Amino acid sequence: MRRGLPAGQAGFTLIELVMVMVIIGIIALPGSFLMQYLVQSSIFIPKQLNMDMLAADALDIMLEGDSQAQGLRFSRDITNIQPNEVTFNNQDNQSLRYFLADNKLYRSVNGGADALIPYYIPAAGVTVTGKNGSLFTYFDGSNGATAVAADVRRIETVLIAISGSGLSADWEGRSEQSSSIAVKKFQ
Repeated sequence: MRRGLPAGQAGFTLIELVMVMVIIGIIALPGSFLMQYLVQSSIFIPKQLNMDMLAADALDIMLEGDSQAQGLRFSRDITNIQPNEVTFNNQDNQSLRYFLADNKLYRSVNGGADALIPYYIPAAGVTVTGKNGSLFTYFDGSNGATAVAADVRRIETVLIAISGSGLSADWEGRSEQSSSIAVKKFQ
């Protein structure tokens, strides 16, 4: 029986209360880090997946095409090359132009209106760019870099899609995807 308490009642000493609080604190500390990780992941992972999907869809449309026009894989001849722009004619005799402007990727078919690629890209908060400021790198038949449209035999594309800052610490997403296609010269 403890002192100071009426008969039949038990209480906790100060040391027992302090020990319980220390144990709860030790258990809660890793739990708070785990909770922060789970909350951050529930925001970061969807943004990262969205950037992966956006970059993959943009590359697919540029290389393979869609219902409106065939892409670079079906190019008949390259007519204009720049680091962030390529103009070519495809096997269906359509003239296509892919280019970066205002951190977005656009396509023009037969000189028509410029359309965002992919069409669902948000108006703000997402940046599309190339690696080191260049979306396209052009190579000639000997696999050397070229700046002459008529000599292009291979085009390498590196596309980077970024939401916000792109840093996982800021809960943002970043996807860098690349592809390379051979340009066949049809007569």
